[in-house]
Amino acid sequence: MPTSRPHREPRRDARADVVRARRNAQHLETFGGLLIAMTLLVLGFTVHAELTGRPALALVGVLVLLLVADVVVVRAARSQRDRAARP
Repeated sequence: MPTSRPHREPRRDARADVVRARRNAQHLETFGGLLIAMTLLVLGFTVHAELTGRPALALVGVLVLLLVADVVVVRAARSQRDRAARP
């Protein structure tokens, strides 16, 4: 009859977790920068459409979605940065 061994979790290397969190934060910051640039571009198109009297409701909807995405990505990047800073 085989003896059962207690299940042990594999050891996680703390240094690897810090490197992974730092790398994730950098990727999120890069993506956030591109997302903010797109948001500013859509903002410019929206303002131009409003000033010229063209319909801008679809642009406003896209702008709101981009702003929400900006907030989510910035919060995620801060969370990863804080995780990388923990000892």
